[in-house]
Amino acid sequence: MQAITIDDVSMPVRRPESVAELCALVKEAAASGQGVYPVGGRTTLDVGLPPIKPGFALDTTALNQVIDYPARDMTITVQAGITMAKLQETLAAEGQWLPIDVPNPERATLGGAIALNLSGPRRFGYGTFRDYVIGISFVTDEGDEVKAGGRVVKNVAGYDLMKLQVGAVGTLGVITQVTLKVKPKTEDSVLLTFECEQDDLERVLDLLHASKSRACAVDVVTNATGPKRKFWWIGVGIEEKRETLSWQKTTLLAELSAAGVKQVGEFTGSEASWFFQNLTNELIGSFPTSDEAHLVWKGTILPSRTAEFCNAASSIRARMQVQTHALSGIVGGSVIDELTRDAAVTLVGRLTDLASECGGNLTIRRCLTAWKKSLPVWGKPGPDRDLMRRVKRTLDPKNVFNPGRLFGDV
Repeated sequence: MQAITIDDVSMPVRRPESVAELCALVKEAAASGQGVYPVGGRTTLDVGLPPIKPGFALDTTALNQVIDYPARDMTITVQAGITMAKLQETLAAEGQWLPIDVPNPERATLGGAIALNLSGPRRFGYGTFRDYVIGISFVTDEGDEVKAGGRVVKNVAGYDLMKLQVGAVGTLGVITQVTLKVKPKTEDSVLLTFECEQDDLERVLDLLHASKSRACAVDVVTNATGPKRKFWWIGVGIEEKRETLSWQKTTLLAELSAAGVKQVGEFTGSEASWFFQNLTNELIGSFPTSDEAHLVWKGTILPSRTAEFCNAASSIRARMQVQTHALSGIVGGSVIDELTRDAAVTLVGRLTDLASECGGNLTIRRCLTAWKKSLPVWGKPGPDRDLMRRVKRTLDPKNVFNPGRLFGDV
């Protein structure tokens, strides 16, 4: 039997071929006191705390069918094990897409992306999964499949259980089927890149926020592979109809020229798409150059404090790459040189305090398993932590799904 390792815990893999088989496996696990650890494309196994119960990894990738696709209604219903790449390929055949960037789309499954509420640079212009999931099915700790929402955009019946499943890290059930609303594919895209001095970052971001153009993404990156840099690389993405894209680009270039930015570059079409995907991968440490990172973190801060946070964070450690989806307040970083546990604790403590000062929090996306006892993997506890525990105990009283991965004790 195939096995995988999650945070140094080896466990067998079960790969059900149908929802009925999945339900039976969950019911069996609940009866025997085992844990069920849902996995899809296995792209985010580093995320979360170590498992606390013996059990098995539940591979959902066989549940990958398109159930219903009424393209004229601009909705699609699919099984949760479908990869993001296959989903986008299906939509592209009808000139549509789901405008959410997910790392490693050839492997990442829709269910896994929803469970972690993954999103990339385009979240500024298009939103996140919470804006697109209109129907969901999942298996409870009793082995029953339940449904919430529906297959039409205006359906408002019942409790909004969809929002609970988005970002729940698979702790409230196994997602089996999802209905999404989708959008027409934009006709063309452009990514303008440039550099600005460290001290000018806040001014430039304010300019981009007030711009007459309509950016769908604004990313800011510093490079930690060489000597400490005194400037930031900025990428601004615009996606429109071809007839309006020219005006958008010309307007933004004029604004940037007045701001005195340097090294303006332009990438269009497939080149722009390549940049968008790499920026998505980089932020959560799944980009090839970050595979050996000792520590990967992700923060959420007030967008108005982005420049302040980025400048302060980049000065804490020279060889630490910092990147932000700037106007969304999402920041990430990777430490790519040698790091001890004590140094990691000190670094994360300083970054967490900084995030708190900037109105947010900071979580750990990747680190050595042995370090997780010493680091605030899910950030500094807030007033919502007790509520999340109560929801977990109410919907999964037997603690079947991903036990320990979110809170450490349940």
